[in-house]
Amino acid sequence: MGEGHVGAARAMAARMRAVWPDTEVTEVETVAGSPRRTRLLEVAYRVVMRRAPVLYGVAYDVLRRRPRVAAVFQRLGAPATARALRPVLRRHAPDLVVCTYPVTSGGLALLRRRGELTARTVAVVTDAAVHPFWVWPDVDETWTMLDAAADAVRELAPDAAVRVVPPAVDPRFTPAPPPAREVGHPGLTVLVTGGSLAFGRLDAVVDAVLAAGDGVRAVVLCGRHEALRQALAARRDPRVRALGWTDAVPAEMAAADVVVTTGGGMIASEALAVGRPLLFVTPVRGHGRACAAALAAAGLALVCPRPADATRVVADLLADPARREGLAAAARGFSGRDLDGELAALARRTV
Repeated sequence: MGEGHVGAARAMAARMRAVWPDTEVTEVETVAGSPRRTRLLEVAYRVVMRRAPVLYGVAYDVLRRRPRVAAVFQRLGAPATARALRPVLRRHAPDLVVCTYPVTSGGLALLRRRGELTARTVAVVTDAAVHPFWVWPDVDETWTMLDAAADAVRELAPDAAVRVVPPAVDPRFTPAPPPAREVGHPGLTVLVTGGSLAFGRLDAVVDAVLAAGDGVRAVVLCGRHEALRQALAARRDPRVRALGWTDAVPAEMAAADVVVTTGGGMIASEALAVGRPLLFVTPVRGHGRACAAALAAAGLALVCPRPADATRVVADLLADPARREGLAAAARGFSGRDLDGELAALARRTV
């Protein structure tokens, strides 16, 4: 389902190994109950998001507005995931299970409710907005990154134990000073991304960003969308640098003045962790729009519903360094909280 949930799990595991050096940390990726079913969901998600994103958005929004209907689907899906998790949990006999994907949290919640899982369980919400699928009252703790998201969890499950914590990002994403201005280039470097699968019309987004002024350059993270990378490279536009799948995202983000995304989730959290102004441009339906609205309401992002809006906003940021710094300061304030300290406290609650 993209790389965001896996990336958050890896980030949590890396931090746990550093904070708890005497602890055995095991990463497990399981979603749908079997490899075949997991692969089917992965392909279906990719096809729908590329060919018919409206369907995904409608389903997301309907279930978000009707939590009782969402609860029916939660109950139907949890048993298969519980069956997949049961042998893994028996093999490792963990004291703590931390989950970064809502469907998997459902399997853990079911096992917890049945008394088959005694380990402390934590559901980490990797989106800024909370969908009912994230909320499982039988887990011991639910972690959100915004106060408004915590309130949404409590509204759906009044007895839930909710904590507001920093987003789970790789330790390499740390606050960085603004990039140094190059000689002859007083403009902006804009990092453009649609997540690991490059969802959304990134080519149109790039055009909108470049239209903001002669001093604007775009670095485009094409992820696993090789056709997009090749199309952008074929332009031979010196203002555009298109990258495929890369591990250099922390460095590219630190070298950018502004981060533009069509998605949400991890890339937004990573941009805030580095302290970069964050723009959502034509965010994808469903979780993209929900996350964009949540972060904008918190004063942590700007939302551009149309490409023309992006041109205007990027031009404003190009002309107004003080506004850029204001957004960057808000990002640094948000991500300046101590996730490692939260993990240390979690260890004390677990033993």
